[in-house]
Amino acid sequence: MKQTSLILLLNFIVAACLAGSAASAQENGFDLQAAIDAAAPGAVIDVPPGVYRQNLVIAKPITLAGLDWPVIDGGNQGNIIEINQAPDVTIRGLVIRNSGSRLDQENAGIAVDQSPGLTAENNRLENTLFGIYIKDSADSRIIGNTIGAKDLDVPARGDGIRVWYSYNTEVSGNRVDRGRDVVLWYNNGAVIRDNVISNGRYGLHFMYCDDNLVEGNTIEGNSVGAFLMYSRRLTLRHNIFAHNRGPSGYGIGLKDMDGVEAVDNLFSGNRVGMYFDNSPWSVDVSQHFTRNAFVYNDIGLLFTPAVKRNQFSHNSFIDNLEQVGLTGSGTFEKNDFTVDGAGNFWSDYTGYDTTGDGLGDLPYVSKSLFENMMDSHPHLRLFQLSPAQQAVDLAARAFPIFQPKPKFTDHAPLMEPVIPAVNPPAAGSNRAIWAVAGGLLLAGGLVIAAGRRALKGDRPPYRPPQPAVTRPALPVKDTPMITVTHLTKTFGNFTAVDDLSFEVAPGEAVALWGANGAGKTTVIRSLLGLLSARGELRVNGFDARRQGKQARAAVGYVPQELAFYDDLSARETLLFYARLKHIAAHRVDEVLNEVGLSAHGHKIVAALSGGMKQRLALASALLADPPLLILDEPTSNLDTTARDEFIKLLLAQKQRGKTLLFTSHRLEEVELLTSRVLVLEDGRLKLICDRPAELAGRLGMTLSLKLIIPSLLQEEALRLLEAQGFPASRNGVGLRVNVLPSAKLAPLRLLLERRIEVNNFEIENGV
Repeated sequence: MKQTSLILLLNFIVAACLAGSAASAQENGFDLQAAIDAAAPGAVIDVPPGVYRQNLVIAKPITLAGLDWPVIDGGNQGNIIEINQAPDVTIRGLVIRNSGSRLDQENAGIAVDQSPGLTAENNRLENTLFGIYIKDSADSRIIGNTIGAKDLDVPARGDGIRVWYSYNTEVSGNRVDRGRDVVLWYNNGAVIRDNVISNGRYGLHFMYCDDNLVEGNTIEGNSVGAFLMYSRRLTLRHNIFAHNRGPSGYGIGLKDMDGVEAVDNLFSGNRVGMYFDNSPWSVDVSQHFTRNAFVYNDIGLLFTPAVKRNQFSHNSFIDNLEQVGLTGSGTFEKNDFTVDGAGNFWSDYTGYDTTGDGLGDLPYVSKSLFENMMDSHPHLRLFQLSPAQQAVDLAARAFPIFQPKPKFTDHAPLMEPVIPAVNPPAAGSNRAIWAVAGGLLLAGGLVIAAGRRALKGDRPPYRPPQPAVTRPALPVKDTPMITVTHLTKTFGNFTAVDDLSFEVAPGEAVALWGANGAGKTTVIRSLLGLLSARGELRVNGFDARRQGKQARAAVGYVPQELAFYDDLSARETLLFYARLKHIAAHRVDEVLNEVGLSAHGHKIVAALSGGMKQRLALASALLADPPLLILDEPTSNLDTTARDEFIKLLLAQKQRGKTLLFTSHRLEEVELLTSRVLVLEDGRLKLICDRPAELAGRLGMTLSLKLIIPSLLQEEALRLLEAQGFPASRNGVGLRVNVLPSAKLAPLRLLLERRIEVNNFEIENGV
């Protein structure tokens, strides 16, 4: 009897499980697998909203079209949607979730085998091992998908997209995050366009793929941006490779590639911008690199010594720690940095352009003993930018026996940077990359506008200071100091400033506020005449385009990134700029005293603190006593003490009646200095705040208050703060509290009233 009861109970449990499985597979009365099996070839199945807990198999040409994002949940088992020997299948508008986790079985969200003509578009793949995996399926299209990954260590993840032996595949407009790689192997004729690939191992990895186009992608935050191997005839254009900083950290690595044509790409903040290993590998092939920008990488270009037949012209190399490096000792030759009479822009070039043809009068020679030593002994990079590097290079200049052998020569260096035609980062990526890198490129123009490096042993003959010949005209009464009317500035297809209009009155202090990429710096550079733009710009009553000399004479400019000559003293630096501006020498001591640097005028720039350098920049801006000061994030790189001192100097200039236009991310600066704040968003004027103290409230901003509290009191403090309505959370050795700027002392008062000890606190801008 007991055995019979047990059998009946087991049968009941099995039946209940089967019934539950059928119910979950037929949510809303719709069995999706049954509908697929019953559909005629070529049919379109509209998938109703709901969750379908089943693994689908498709063996015929059909279309699955999701209505209001139905979810296909694979239950963390196997492939979620499997397509086998079924041409012309379309998967559209689905959430595809929870594949298996077996790397040996290559579990995928969408697994395709021998099914040419696949279209997977506008799907969301979540918690999948491999995202979309295609084998032996030519003419496939992977378009507009968002592909996530399982929360695993990188070696245990699958690839966000993998395409194998599938010619003429298009991978466009996808957002792939936290996968292992995006892989294409044995895929001739592929188009890889407008994707955002981030936080993986190799953002893009392909081998044996001829005649491919890689265009308009943003590849950021990976260990390696792209590693491209054993392929021929690659076109690489309009891409952004940024902040790829793993152990090798290449923006792009080229190994045994043949026939690469790279145009208008941006390489920013990588460990290595572009790496060459046996590329090109054919003796009758040359590769061409034009209008690319290598900005703030540790190394701009890195070569194995035997690499030959690469040609570089009209590229910009700006503030890379090492512009061009080698992986070891050997002969580096037959790579051209001057093509058809034109070379590249180098931010560390020390020559002049006396002929005005846009080319340096002297060649750019890459010659540094310390760089040569680093190339042979990479561990010496630990000492880069240290006194050791300076000592080695100084010895090489002083003693001919140590003279290093030049790596290469650019015989016609450009005097102006070249800005690549890069589209803005696609949705979902870090749009600040382009704004920051674009600003760095434009900063090269400021260096040139101030004159090339005037080193002590290599500057023009001294001429006695001449009386000022270009003094700023006095502002006309009731005439705005600045008038901006319908200003519009685009970079390619990216609109940095969009139909912006505003005025600044004489003696007024106005701040431009907004996130990185909002257009603040573009407005400033347009006013300075460094950018051409549509609309009308007037400074001190003068048209900034047609009367640029008169307009600029009214302006003193303090940039965010300083470009002084480290071996000149502070006084020599100001004398140099005074000569450029035809200002009498006695003015130098006046402005040194005005900014509090009289006692430091004899010090070389390299010995000045960050705050002193910023005061030197202000002194340079004040040389001509202009009525208008324009400052771009003037305190962003200063500590608290130096920032306070600099703000006091600006307040003094404001009290003297000077007009201030500046950008800032600091609420306290805006509240102290300004009478008005212009808030920009995506290049447009979002709002005007005539009461700067109310800015945070109008923008819904809070401050983050960090409180250091003894561990035994933290729980009591947390309960008290939450009971009084303060959003609070634990933060390491203390608590973090979000408060309105006007109430930043309230949490402190509350805790002290209840005798809860607060050892220290910090205030930082929040959101």
